[in-house]
Amino acid sequence: MLAQKPPDDRSSLAQAMEWTSRITTIAMEMVVPGLLGYWLDQRLGTRGVLLIVGVALGFATGLWHLIRLTMPPTDGDGGGSKEGPPEV
Repeated sequence: MLAQKPPDDRSSLAQAMEWTSRITTIAMEMVVPGLLGYWLDQRLGTRGVLLIVGVALGFATGLWHLIRLTMPPTDGDGGGSKEGPPEV
């Protein structure tokens, strides 16, 4: 039997801030490695190699985070993240 999730009694603003934080984090995970790769390419004189590595790493990290965000919470360590404080 599936346990039902308790209702979220936080304000709409608190819920919106949580989702804004999640979206911003994922966007930064995707963008920053590419920018860092570009900057390193400029400093080291390489021809876009580190940019490509940074973009690929950022894409993989962001996609992994999006997949984990959409997975249902589990009791074990292998699944998505649990919402709220841990149960005692």
